[in-house]
Amino acid sequence: MVEKEIINANTPKAGPYSHAVKAGEFLFVSGQGPKPGTEDIQEQTITALGNVKAILEVAGAKISDIVKVTVFLKDINDFKKMNRAYKRFFKDNGVDEDFPARSAVEVANLPAPTMKIEVDVIAKI
Repeated sequence: MVEKEIINANTPKAGPYSHAVKAGEFLFVSGQGPKPGTEDIQEQTITALGNVKAILEVAGAKISDIVKVTVFLKDINDFKKMNRAYKRFFKDNGVDEDFPARSAVEVANLPAPTMKIEVDVIAKI
């Protein structure tokens, strides 16, 4: 059986799950979304990634430790705007190049009606 450590931060949860699970030298961060009530995709992107950052910090990790990101978009037409905010967030957190591997996919729906984005990550710590 794999030893694992449950990590929870002071960010909202939408259901019965852990914010992150550390297994070996990897940290698997559950999907993070925006602050309720925000409409702008760029603001939602920054907020979702900010939640990821808060969880990483509780686990003793940082943004530069992220090795894989999955972005779930309600509308793929938001990709360019999301991408600008994503790049700015990483640059503001010390990652100017060597960005993590990433997938971005359009989904039919997300947990809250106003959500346009959800982000999950894997970090090596």
